[in-house]
Amino acid sequence: MPLRSETGKALSFTCCCCMAFIIYSGLLSAGASAQEKVSLQRPKIGLVLGGGGAKGVAHIGVLKVLEEQKIPIDYIAGTSMGAIVGALYASGLSAEELEKVLTTIDWNDVFSGDPDRRDIDYRRKREDYEILSRLSVGFKDGKIAMPKGLIKDQKVNVLFETLMLHTSDIEDFDKLPIPYRAVAADLETGEMVVIKGGQLADAARASMSVPGAFPPMELNGRLLIDGGIVRNLPVDIVREMGADIIICIDVDKPLPERKDLSGSLSILNQMIDIMMKKNVREQVKTLGPQDVYINPDLGVFGSVDFGKAKEISGLGEKAAREKIDSLKRYSVSDSEYAAFTAHHHREQVKEVKIASVKIEVEGETKIPPEVVASRLSVKPGDTVDVNKLKEEAGIVYGTGDFERVDLYVKEQGGYELVVKAKEKSWGPNYLRFGMALESDFEGGTSYNILLDYTRRWMNGLGAEWKTQFNLGNPTGIYSEFYQPLSVKRLLFISPHVEWKQQPYDVFDGKKRVASYLVKSYEGGIDLGIQPWMYGEARVGLRYGSFRASPRTGEVDLPEDNATRGAVVAAGRLDQLDNVNFPNKGYLAQVGVLSSLKSLGSDDEYYKVQGSVIGAYTFRKQTILVSLAAGSRIGNKELPFYDQLELGGLFKLSGLRSRQIHGQSMALGRLITYHKVGTSFIGDLYLGGSLESGNVWGENEKQFDLGNLRLAGSLFVGYDTIIGPLYLAFGHADGGFNAGYFYLGRAF
Repeated sequence: MPLRSETGKALSFTCCCCMAFIIYSGLLSAGASAQEKVSLQRPKIGLVLGGGGAKGVAHIGVLKVLEEQKIPIDYIAGTSMGAIVGALYASGLSAEELEKVLTTIDWNDVFSGDPDRRDIDYRRKREDYEILSRLSVGFKDGKIAMPKGLIKDQKVNVLFETLMLHTSDIEDFDKLPIPYRAVAADLETGEMVVIKGGQLADAARASMSVPGAFPPMELNGRLLIDGGIVRNLPVDIVREMGADIIICIDVDKPLPERKDLSGSLSILNQMIDIMMKKNVREQVKTLGPQDVYINPDLGVFGSVDFGKAKEISGLGEKAAREKIDSLKRYSVSDSEYAAFTAHHHREQVKEVKIASVKIEVEGETKIPPEVVASRLSVKPGDTVDVNKLKEEAGIVYGTGDFERVDLYVKEQGGYELVVKAKEKSWGPNYLRFGMALESDFEGGTSYNILLDYTRRWMNGLGAEWKTQFNLGNPTGIYSEFYQPLSVKRLLFISPHVEWKQQPYDVFDGKKRVASYLVKSYEGGIDLGIQPWMYGEARVGLRYGSFRASPRTGEVDLPEDNATRGAVVAAGRLDQLDNVNFPNKGYLAQVGVLSSLKSLGSDDEYYKVQGSVIGAYTFRKQTILVSLAAGSRIGNKELPFYDQLELGGLFKLSGLRSRQIHGQSMALGRLITYHKVGTSFIGDLYLGGSLESGNVWGENEKQFDLGNLRLAGSLFVGYDTIIGPLYLAFGHADGGFNAGYFYLGRAF
C-alpha cells in the first residue's frame, strides 16, 4: 500500500507538470499568434520611384528619412533613375550605402563609355594619331549602319553589374529582400513592359535606356527603352504588387517657359517632358488621402547634373522632412524595424574566388571565344575584387569589336565567372571621317580630309584590311592588310602600299619664296609583335619611288626623282591616357631606316629618329615633357624626300609649318595646360609652351647645342569630338611670330 500510494503521488505530480507545460505552451503560442496577427495587420507599404536622370538621386534622401522614421518598405517599383535606386535598395543596400555609392561615382568617366585608353588594344589605339573623329559608323550590305546610342554604355552596364553581384543568382524579383519591378517601354510597339525577373542589373539598365542617348536593351526578345514615356511614376504597378499604402516620390519639375525654349534640343526635351507629365498626372490622381506624395523642389538641378548628386540627395531629404507628419503614421516599433532590417540588408560582393570562367560571344561574325579568353588575366582559382572585374571587362571591350561586355557571377559549388561579349551590331566593317585645318593668319593655310575604311575579322584570326583616302595636304591613298599569326594575335605580318603627294614650302628667312611637290609610290611588308595594349615593334622592307616638281618660284634640288629600297625597324610604347591633351602616361617611339643600293636604292643612307613624351597632372594642371631627335647616320646625306623638319605649333612655335629642314633635328618641349571647363562636346584648356631645338643642314655641325633656338606659345585648346582645336600665338627668337588656328593633333 505505501508503495502504491507513493507511486500515485508521483504520477499525479507528473501529470500536473505536463498539464502546466501544455497550458504555458498554449499561452506562448497564443501570444505569438497575436503578435503575428498585429504584424499582419500592418498595412503593406509600396515605394514608387519616378524617373528623372540625375534628379533621381533625390530618392536617396527620402530613403534616409524613411529609415530614420523606421518605416519598412514591402514593395518597390521604379522607372529610369528610379529603377536604378529602387533596384539597389531592393537588393539589400541601406540608404547610407546607396548615398555613398551614387554620390562618389565619377559620372563623367562612367558616361565616357571607353575604358582607360592605356588598356585599349593597340590596333585601335594607333588610330588616335590619325586625324579621325571619335564617331565611327558601320558599313553593312552597302548601307551606313549607325550605333544605337550617342553614349557608350559599357561602363554603365559594368557598374550596375558589379554593384548588384550579390543578386546574380536571383532571377525572380519577388525573391529579392524587397519585391521589385522595373518599368520600360517596348521600342517596337510602344507598350509598357513591367520587368519581374532576370538579371537585376539588366532590368534597371533597360528602364533607363533614354532613346538616342543610350542603346536599347534587348530582354526576352523585346527591345526596351526608358519607361518614362509610358509610366514615369508607376503607382498602379506597386498597387498590383499588393501595396495598401503608397509612398510616391516624383522628381519631376515644372515645364520650362517660352523664354527658355531657345534651341532645337530644348524643344525636343520639352516635347518628351509633356508626354511624360501626362502619364505622371494620371498616376498622381489615383493617390488617396492615406498615401504620401513627395515632390522635391530641385531648383536649378536637371537630369544631367550627376556631379551634384550630394546636393540633390539633400533636397530629397528636405522634401521628406516636410512630409514627416504624414510619414510617421507608418512607423513601426524598434523590434519590428530591427526584424525588417535584418531581413532586408545584404552585404555587397567585394571579391570572389573564381572556380571557373565561361566565355559567351554573341553576334554575326562569331569572334572565337579563345580571343576573348586571351585578353583575360583572371584564371580559375584566382580571388579578385570587383575593380579587377571591371578592368577585365574594359580590356575585352577595348579590342573595339564589342558593343558591350557583361560580367555575371553564378555560385555553383564555387563562383563561375560568365563573360558575355556582344559584337557590335553595326560592325565589323567601319567608316570613320576626319579633318585637319591649319592657318597662320598670313596666307599660309592648309587642310586635310581623311576617310578611313576598315574591314575587321576577315578570318578567324582577326585579319584586318584598312584603307585610307586623304584629300588636301597631303593627298594620297594608303592600304594595309594586317594578319595575326595566332589566336592570341601576338605576332603579325602586314603588307601595305601607299601613293602620296605633298607640297613643301621654301623660305628665305621669314619670307616664303618657293614651293615644290613631292609625289611618292611605296610598298612594303612588315613582320611584327604586338603585346596587346602596350605597343608594337616591327621590321620590314620598303620599295618606292619619289619625284619632285616645282610649283612656285625657283627650287634648287640636287635631284628631282629617286628610287628607294630599304630595311626599316620601328617600335612604339603607348601608355598615354589621351593623345590630344594627355593627363598621365608616356609615349616612346623609335624608327631606323637603311636605304641600300643592294635593294635597288639610288641613294644609300641611314636614318634614325625617336621621341619620348611624359605627362603628369596635379589636380587640373598638367605638365607635359617631350624630347625628340633624329639624324642621318654616317656621312651619307638624307635625300630631299626624307629630310628632317621643324616648324609650326609646338614645333618651334612662331615658325611656319615645316619651315626648316635638314640632316639632323632636336627638339625639347615643356608644355603646360589647365582644364578650365567641361561641356558635352569636350574639355576646354588654357596653356603655354617653352620649346628649344633646331635643324642642322648638310654643311653644319650636327647637334650643335650652342645653336639651339628658343620658342614658346600661349594657346586655348578645345578637345572636341572631331579633334583638338587650338587658337594660339607663337614666338621664336629672331623675331619670328605666328598666329595659329589649328584643328588636328599637335603633340
